[in-house]
Amino acid sequence: MIALLLAAIVMSSQAAQEPRASLLAGASAALEAGRRAEAKRLLTEAADRFDSVAALLQLARLQSGDGDAAGAAAALQKARALAPNSEEVLSAIAQLALAARLPGPAAAALDPLTRMCPEVAQYHYLLGIAAMTAGDSVRATEALQTADRLEPGRPLTLVALGLVFNNRKQFADAKSVLTRSLELDPDKAEALAGLAEAEASLGELEAAEQHARRALQTAPADATARLVIGMVRLQQSKYEDARDALLEAAAADPQSAKADYQLSLVYARLGDAANAQRSLESYRRKLADTNARIDALRTAVLPANPKGGGGAR
Repeated sequence: MIALLLAAIVMSSQAAQEPRASLLAGASAALEAGRRAEAKRLLTEAADRFDSVAALLQLARLQSGDGDAAGAAAALQKARALAPNSEEVLSAIAQLALAARLPGPAAAALDPLTRMCPEVAQYHYLLGIAAMTAGDSVRATEALQTADRLEPGRPLTLVALGLVFNNRKQFADAKSVLTRSLELDPDKAEALAGLAEAEASLGELEAAEQHARRALQTAPADATARLVIGMVRLQQSKYEDARDALLEAAAADPQSAKADYQLSLVYARLGDAANAQRSLESYRRKLADTNARIDALRTAVLPANPKGGGGAR
């Protein structure tokens, strides 16, 4: 009798798996043939009927690729509810959140990932990027230094670490790390601009301008390189040229407070008290916004889920 019951359970399980596998296979075939709408329909059916985490992950990737961020987020939230400890699910959530510039949800997924997989440098790197995006330079430094220890000499990690050191006003450290990154990848505009910012802050104006110009050759709209040109012109007492460069920097990166602060100094030198005050107020407002993002990042947690769960299915 027990043997018959066990056989019935196995057959029931196999019967449930077959239509799910059929739907997933059909979705893959539809996607290969370019029928994205059909693929999404089949994946949605597999997710609804069988709580398939694999279907939800594929669906989220398709929706994200089609620009449907809200749909992708909803699919990933459902996948997380079904499998809160799945590395694949958490990684997908983190990547989607980072692409949408949502550092809080990204960090909420990456925090458990770095604990579950402490030797995977990529997860520490992505956590550092999330923290840097939110403006939390302290947390970003910790995560990026861990990534660099686990996978030394990776240019992307070194660039991010250098930019964080700039944000912390550790300009000598930033210069050292960014110089290392450029030895590995000599033409990366972000590294060149970051190095230029460190040099300008250290008073090395000629080198700063040279590196900023090199960055602009590759990336003409780079906000940091424009900022550096403005900083150099300010220190050279060329206030009108500094103002023009800093206005370009502010337009290239409206969320950055650095250009506003420098503009407040330039307008003060030009005797334009009204614009100096406006720039200072904008700087303070953006700084407050950054502090709010940092608070949100530090309190972001994945909700507990009573269902438990593991890998994708």
